[in-house]
Amino acid sequence: MASRTKLATKNVFATLIVSILVFPLQFINRYYMVHYLGITYLGITSLFANILSVLSLADLGIGTAIVFLMYKPLAEHDQKKITILMRYYRAIYRTIAIVIFILGLIIIPFLGFFLHSSINYPNVYLLFIIYLMGTVSSYLFSYNQSLLFADQRNHIYSWFNLIVCYIMIILQIITVKLFRSPLLYATMYVFTGFITNILVSIYVNRHYHLNYRESNGKLSKEEFHELFSNVVGNMFLRISGVVVTGTDSMLLSTFTNVIQVGYYANYLTITNVIQQLMTKVVGAVTGSIGNYSVSQNRKEGEKLFYNLQFLNFLLLNLATLGILFASKDVISLWLGHTYILSTLNTFLIAFSFYLINYQMLGWNFVAVYGLAKYMKLVSVSEMIINFLASILFLKYFHLGITGILLGTICSTLLTVAWQDPFVIFRHGFRTSLGKYIRQYLRFLIILILEIIIIDSTITLLEKNIVNLWYHLLVVILLILFTGIVLPLIFYINSDEEKFLFSLIKRITGR
Repeated sequence: MASRTKLATKNVFATLIVSILVFPLQFINRYYMVHYLGITYLGITSLFANILSVLSLADLGIGTAIVFLMYKPLAEHDQKKITILMRYYRAIYRTIAIVIFILGLIIIPFLGFFLHSSINYPNVYLLFIIYLMGTVSSYLFSYNQSLLFADQRNHIYSWFNLIVCYIMIILQIITVKLFRSPLLYATMYVFTGFITNILVSIYVNRHYHLNYRESNGKLSKEEFHELFSNVVGNMFLRISGVVVTGTDSMLLSTFTNVIQVGYYANYLTITNVIQQLMTKVVGAVTGSIGNYSVSQNRKEGEKLFYNLQFLNFLLLNLATLGILFASKDVISLWLGHTYILSTLNTFLIAFSFYLINYQMLGWNFVAVYGLAKYMKLVSVSEMIINFLASILFLKYFHLGITGILLGTICSTLLTVAWQDPFVIFRHGFRTSLGKYIRQYLRFLIILILEIIIIDSTITLLEKNIVNLWYHLLVVILLILFTGIVLPLIFYINSDEEKFLFSLIKRITGR
């Protein structure tokens, strides 16, 4: 079996290449959507995606819990145990698909509550059913990709996803120009993931030789108890995540209109693309975290955490600066000046993005160390604070998009920003939070200094730059230079910086 270092390197390389190639297609695709189908269509489909993310709570974090149980049998080449777990996984997810379909049908009569006057949009109910079928179909084969992730073979999924995305997005652009059909466009959009999962399933079945018919074993009582404990913990994490981010469009549509949802969705396209890239890069090494959890001591796991957190910060740092300083130019060139949000909302989007995604690495450690069972109180407190704060800002202060963002920021600062690391260090590494807090504050100081430097430089230069493309290019170069150089200066000769350079050497083959 390939070493985890080699597999992690392959995953990072594939993730970077695939993300770079897919990145522009998503913006081109959204451009044609807005210009040929309109902002109302964008708002409605964004709302539907949010509603279905809430219905997807039916999976209750079962997938994450089962993947946690796969690390040990994969390390020990226990084919029988892997097959047993995958059989459980397959049966459970097929049941989940049926549950989501029934819940989706039940909610159809209540769509008018969220859509208001937009309920008269042509074929709006059929549009929702298409999105519902796309969500349901994604559960039929998605369990196979989790085996690849647990076995550190994310790069296989990445290449399949790249091919399918290119084909489907090109077809979407052609059909939307020729027919301007919302239904045809939506059908191609929602079934992209389904097609990818089918191809991945064919690969997994051939590569891992899973024989469900001959494997009749069951999990032991201890394994089932471990699974149940982590499912309950992941259930609360799942609910919390959906309430914090998945209900934004629903609340915004209820207290304003779907047009506001559409404007907000354009910025979410940018942040989601960046978040997907970060998730894939960090997720590419999640398998090696799992291997540490079963084959290394806690001290080594803690050292890996700090090294990976530095990598996570470098990516998050550049992303936050990009959202803050470059998103205005990107929106202007991409869709037009009318779709630009206020400076305050742009800052809040960037700040919220930083707070949420700083915890990204922690989520991976919670999953692979099986710590979800300790997260119930964290999750409940986060979702209660987020929901109440959002309602307060929307209903009583009428802040619209600003209120949604403030609700997310409040709930993150008061809960997961400190509760997540507390659980990881107390129950995972069994050590104090002192070094983590110092690292967190150092990162924050670096980010503040970068914002001051970039903002001052842009203010001096922008009067001499009239062309918007040149302005964006200068901003991007300034962000890259400042966002890379300053952290490296602060961490010169540190273990974290040495880890980063060694990773780069492995990826480049030097």
